[in-house]
Formats: sequence, C-alpha cells, structure tokens
Amino acid sequence: MPHVAGMVQVGLRSVGSARLADIEAAQLYGSRFVTAREIHAQGMDAALRHIPEGARVVVTLDCDSLDPGIMPGVAARTPGGLTYTQVIELIAGLGRRAKIAGVDLVELYPPADIDGLSALTAARLVVNMIGAVVRQD
Repeated sequence: MPHVAGMVQVGLRSVGSARLADIEAAQLYGSRFVTAREIHAQGMDAALRHIPEGARVVVTLDCDSLDPGIMPGVAARTPGGLTYTQVIELIAGLGRRAKIAGVDLVELYPPADIDGLSALTAARLVVNMIGAVVRQD
C-alpha cells in the first residue's frame, strides 16, 4: 500500500513461517526487525530509534511476542519473549515519539490460557494502548 512506509517488527525470537526471500524483500522495502534478545540487551530504544519522530503509526500487538510466562494463551509458545514492562515501555515510547493512528491486539488464543493470565495481561496492554492514544496532542 502506498501509504505504508515500512514496518518495525519487535520481539522476534524464532524463524516462524517466513522464508529468507520474504525477509530480504521486507528489508529492501524498509522494514526493520528488532529481536527480543536485542530488546533485553539494549532496552526499548533498540526499537524506538527506527520510528521517525512524528510518524503516523498503527500498532499491532502480537501476543506471541510476549514471554509465555506472562502470555501463555498463544498458539506457539516460545521462551525469551518480551516482558510486560518492556511492552508498556514500547507503547508509551510510541505515544511520545509518534502519532498512534490505530491499535490492535492479535494472536490471543484463550484455549491455551492458564488461569486467565493471558486475558488479564492482554486487557492491561489494551488499556495502556488506549491511554497512549488519549495522551497524544
């Protein structure tokens, strides 16, 4: 789509279904990949530096990006994901740096949830996203 300048994918930690050609094509288009390992080592600035100041952004929060210790209700649990604190730091940072034009939360899989932990975490993240949007100028 012509109005999409690129993507920054944050929290990756496994190969998934992408083929090498898919990754290379996305990078040529301007997409950036920031692994969970980079976030753990460098902090959220490792991701936020790829967002141009004042850019209009749409945030898609994939529940698979969080560590399964706090988000077990996903289809493919993979250790080493982002923490709750890291994700709310990302959301707040986006709200300060960019103009959030839209948000959504995807890949929550309730049948795999444990004691409602994923539902609670997802709800709190949605509240944080709404708060970041409301606080924008």
